[in-house]
Amino acid sequence: MAKRFSRKEVLERLHEQMNAGRALLMFGAGIGLTAKCAERGGADLIGIYSTAIYRMRGLPSILAWLPYGNGNEHLLEMAQEILPVVKNTPCIAGIGAHDPTLDIDDFLDLVVEMGFSGITNEPFCSLYGEYFAKQMEQAGVGFSREVELIQRAHAKDIFTVAWAMSPEEASQMAQAGADVIGAMIGVTVGGMSGALETTPLEQATRDVQAMAEAAKRSNPDVIVITHGGPFHDVETARYSIMHSEAVGYASGSSGERIPTEKAIIEITQQYKAIQLD
Repeated sequence: MAKRFSRKEVLERLHEQMNAGRALLMFGAGIGLTAKCAERGGADLIGIYSTAIYRMRGLPSILAWLPYGNGNEHLLEMAQEILPVVKNTPCIAGIGAHDPTLDIDDFLDLVVEMGFSGITNEPFCSLYGEYFAKQMEQAGVGFSREVELIQRAHAKDIFTVAWAMSPEEASQMAQAGADVIGAMIGVTVGGMSGALETTPLEQATRDVQAMAEAAKRSNPDVIVITHGGPFHDVETARYSIMHSEAVGYASGSSGERIPTEKAIIEITQQYKAIQLD
């Protein structure tokens, strides 16, 4: 079973990497095998959240934002598969805070008891776009619930990664006590079920920088990592880090779906190239 780390221990591990000049990596895992491999490869954090369960079923991750499943039930289901095979890497639970029937404090206690070392706000309502996100907020199930999730976790001294899609959101999450701000650009481009179009790399990186600056105005010590949109491989992830104040990257589809698609297609083609005498 995954070892649980305190907030202080997680932060110490991350700062040790940064002080050594190594970029941080949060690996989003949808199945036990990819989580196990990510740990072997040296991931700093392993994120477990509802979008990953869809992509590893061969479906678009965007389904996590549609009413065909319960994100928190998916989290608990995935945890039973992934936590037992991760031994010494902090695991981060993606919690859907918008459910009005969810007792956030009780759920936070549950995921910690299960072995998670931190939490994040996933899914996040800003991906719906401004109009629908505003309607959610007016109904009391919007972004403010995500902020509340981070605040409550921080009050319990639980390590937090907060996704943000604008400078305003980044600032609010930093004020709420987030340890890490995930500067999110959108659904990752590429592969068999990724986005077909996205923000150009240079503009996306400028957007990351705007979020980083806003977050650091609220909390100079907050850590910023990048994710999504055109950041779909090592080179684009490196660009986003080298041209902004971000110090790390969160892989999702770029860490498990796209590499898996490529590897399986290639090995299948190689097997099929075997000729009979």
